[in-house]
Amino acid sequence: MNMIWGQLLALVTASCWACNSVAYRYLGQRMDSSFLAHVRMWMAVPIIIVISLVANGHFPQNVSTQTVIFLLLSGFFGYFVTDMLMFRSYVYLGSRESLVILNLAPVSSAIFSWFLFSEKLNPIQILAIFMTISGIVIMVLDESRRSGEKKDKDKVKIGIVLATLGAIFQSVSYILAKYALNDIDALSSNMLRNVGGLAAFIIYGLFFQRTFFSDLKVFKDKKLIYLLLLSVCIGPVAGMSCQMQAMNLAPVGIVTAISQVSPVLLLPIDKFVLKKKLSKASIAGTIISIAGVALLFL
Repeated sequence: MNMIWGQLLALVTASCWACNSVAYRYLGQRMDSSFLAHVRMWMAVPIIIVISLVANGHFPQNVSTQTVIFLLLSGFFGYFVTDMLMFRSYVYLGSRESLVILNLAPVSSAIFSWFLFSEKLNPIQILAIFMTISGIVIMVLDESRRSGEKKDKDKVKIGIVLATLGAIFQSVSYILAKYALNDIDALSSNMLRNVGGLAAFIIYGLFFQRTFFSDLKVFKDKKLIYLLLLSVCIGPVAGMSCQMQAMNLAPVGIVTAISQVSPVLLLPIDKFVLKKKLSKASIAGTIISIAGVALLFL
C-alpha cells in the first residue's frame, strides 16, 4: 500500500510541476531565469518554515548533524547547481532538448538507489520507467523538430554536457534526500533543502554575480509577486514536499519517473487553452507515457 501512495504522490508532484511550468512560462518572459530561481527561494523558505511549524508544532528535533548536512547539500545540488546548469543548457542547447536529457535523472536515480539502498526494480518496473521516459522524449523531440531551429554544433555539445551534469546532480540531490528521510519527516526535509538552496543563491549573488540586492527589486511589482507566490506554493513547497514523502514510500527511480510526466499533463492545456495542434508523435508519446505510468501501478 505504501508503494501505491508513493506513486500517487509522485503523480501529484508531476501535476504541480505542470501547473508551475505554465506560470514560469509567463514569468520567464519578464525576468531572467537565474534571477527567477533566486527570488523564488526567498519566498519558498518562509512559507515552508511556517507550514512545517504548523504541521509539526516545532522545528525538527532529534535530527542528526549528518541528516541536516545531507539535506542542505541536497538543496544545494537540487535547487542551485541543477537549476544553474539547466538554465545555461537552455541557452546552448534549447529548453526542449535539455529537458529530454534531464529525463535521464530517473535512470541514474534508480542506479544510485540500487547501489546505496538496495532498491531493486523488477523487469516490469524497469520496462515501465523506460516507457514513461520514452514517451516524454518522443513528445519533446517532436516539438523541437517542428520548430525547425538551427543550432551551432559547438554550442550543442556544451549544452549536452551541461544538461547531462544537471540530470546527474538532480539524481544526487534526490539520493541525499532519500538517505535523510530515514531520520526526518517530508516537510522538515523540504524545509532544510530550501534553506540549502537559498544559502547557495545568497552566496552566489553576493560574491560572484553581485546581483543580490538588485534581484530583490522585483518585490516592487505586485502582479509578478502574486503569480510568483502562487508558483512557489505549487512548486518548491507543495510539489517538492509531495516528492519527498513519495520517496519515503516508493523507490526513487519510480518516483522520479512518474514525477517527470508533466509534459504529458500539459497536453490538454496546449490543446484546449493555447489552441495548439497536436501531432501524431505527441499523441503517441502521450499514450506510451501513460501506459508506462499505468504499468508502474500494477
